[in-house]
Amino acid sequence: MTHLKRNKKVIVSYKMSRVKAKGTSIEKIMGSALWSAGFRGYRRNLKGVVGTPDFCWKEHKVAVFCDSSFWHGYNWLERKKDIKVRKGFWFRKIEDNIRRDKRVTARLKQDGWKVLRFWDFDIKRDVSACVNKIAAACPELRW
Repeated sequence: MTHLKRNKKVIVSYKMSRVKAKGTSIEKIMGSALWSAGFRGYRRNLKGVVGTPDFCWKEHKVAVFCDSSFWHGYNWLERKKDIKVRKGFWFRKIEDNIRRDKRVTARLKQDGWKVLRFWDFDIKRDVSACVNKIAAACPELRW
């Protein structure tokens, strides 16, 4: 039997190609909860809005983002210590994401938008609390 030695770059490339930008599990959980709570009229991943919010009510200027704690740098000063390989790449990547998130949030708020951001672990732990925060901040969204 021949053992094939796998090329590490090929494996990493394959794994990274499977990381989704939209339609993630946390977006599905949030979308289902929003619908169940009576929220209608939102658009998902609307490209015409700064930052492409995961859920967007353009008429009401409300943007909701579902952020992965790894990719968006939750508790970054502590978590960065866990990265052991390709530190330069990952530090730059995640820190760029953090800066972009701040820039997007500031720009949307400057343009009169309400911006709500939720971490993946909050959505998974208690999505109804997240939906309640949206309802409290934007009561006009429910039908």
